[in-house]
Formats: sequence, C-alpha cells, structure tokens
Amino acid sequence: MANMEFTRFLGMELARMEDGECEMTLAVESRHMSTAERVHGGVFFTMLDTAMGRAVISRLPEGRGCATIEAKINYFRPVQEGELRAFAKCVNLSRRTAYTEAELLDSEGRVIAKATGTFMLTDSYRQSDRERV
Repeated sequence: MANMEFTRFLGMELARMEDGECEMTLAVESRHMSTAERVHGGVFFTMLDTAMGRAVISRLPEGRGCATIEAKINYFRPVQEGELRAFAKCVNLSRRTAYTEAELLDSEGRVIAKATGTFMLTDSYRQSDRERV
C-alpha cells in the first residue's frame, strides 16, 4: 500500500504491515510541535489512527477498505524530540467491523499514548455515495 499524501506530508513512514499488525514511524520535526513546544496531540492521534486502519486493511482481501467509526486515545507523556513508533493490532474482525488496539512509543521505548478503535469495513478503498449513507 502506498503512503497517502497526508501521511507523507506529516512525515510518517510505514515500517511493517502484515497479518493484522502495523508499525509506523515518524521523526519529530518543528512542524509537529504545538505552541507549548511539544509534539501536538493531533500528531499522536493521526499516527495511531493510521496504524490501526492499516492493521485492519492488512487482514482484508485486496481492494477492500475501512473507515474509522470510533476511536479513543489516552495521552501519558509529552515528546519534544526523537522518533515516534506506533504499533497497532487488529484484535477482532467481523463481517462489517474491526476492533483495534495501538500504542505509541518514544525513542527510549516509553509508552507515550494508547488508543483503541472501531472500523467499518468497506467494499473498496473509496466508498460509493451509497456506502457513506
């Protein structure tokens, strides 16, 4: 799967995506910082949400997709430099939904944030108007 333009813009790199798991990395840059001079929580959320979605996609037949319908994140500590690493796992896959869990680590291996998510499974990457209703 190619990187989406949005994830490329943020600097996220896909390290591994297979068998219901996904690992992504991001080298922290000034563009990721909040006004408080730490990585913005939205960057953490985006990494975790993207990794969870890709973990789901890695368990689906070629061409199928998914969309986040619910996600929850807990933030544990700030980050000001280094590399972030997101690990996600598709825990449960049914006919129509998937449940995932993920964690984000800093360069020292400390847990920065954890997330869970529920995804709607779709027949294709790009949903038709009917599927979105």
